[in-house]
Amino acid sequence: MKFGSDQRVLWLSQVRSVPYRERVELAARHGYGTISTSPADYDRTLASGLSLTDIRNIASDHGVRLSYLDPMVFWVPQGLPSEGDEGLITYLDRSPDDFFRIAEELQVDRIHLIGAFPEGRYSIAELTEYYARTCQRAATYGLKCLIEAMPLWGLRKVEEVHQIVRDAAQPNSGIIFDTWHYTRAGRNDKIIAEIPAGMIDTVQIADGTKVAPAGRSNVIDCLSYRVPIGDGELANKDILELLRDAGHLTSVGPEIFSAALDKLPGEEIMALIQPGFDSLLESL
Repeated sequence: MKFGSDQRVLWLSQVRSVPYRERVELAARHGYGTISTSPADYDRTLASGLSLTDIRNIASDHGVRLSYLDPMVFWVPQGLPSEGDEGLITYLDRSPDDFFRIAEELQVDRIHLIGAFPEGRYSIAELTEYYARTCQRAATYGLKCLIEAMPLWGLRKVEEVHQIVRDAAQPNSGIIFDTWHYTRAGRNDKIIAEIPAGMIDTVQIADGTKVAPAGRSNVIDCLSYRVPIGDGELANKDILELLRDAGHLTSVGPEIFSAALDKLPGEEIMALIQPGFDSLLESL
């Protein structure tokens, strides 16, 4: 299956240690038309000496679009997890005002919501109302407002985000589907056929073990121990075929959080992640 550069997203995860300019150059060189970013990454890039104009021009000069400002947790009143690493809490602790300001400054077209609140804190009905309000605010900025399930905290399953997006009924809504999270949450392949075509905005692909090793939390395993596609145990080809057959496979990208990759130069990172990603897409 062929994907044009406008359908390929280079997520910040695997190149989070790479300076912004080089990251954009890597994306362009390896056929990605879109890169994601975060408020923390935006702050670091400005602190490196680049101006806002520099940031936008570097992307546009290379034909790369800045998108997927990630991750917003305060679309609900109490958005932070009840416990966690101090660095992670600081990373997540950004207000909606911050998100919308940065989105406007960077001229991104999408914001990315996750549910980092404790499990059981909110009902689906409450989450649907909060999500609808955030979509409505995002619409005033011309933004799509996307939501992702993660079996790390309180919003765990694709079934839940499907229900939220369906019932919120907002024209700028949608789902981000992650194969790692989908597997770790316990696959329910029936949901893939139930989700209407067009509701899934993009698919993130990673690899790793099917369950976290003994003594390692799911959060740490997610953020530091994913592996290049094809080097782990996930049934990515099977999952992507189901997504393809249901009309959901219109945008894809690797999302490999890895402490090992963080230590490498940009081109070495791409040399490790690109072959498995390309091979998987070609097999579809």
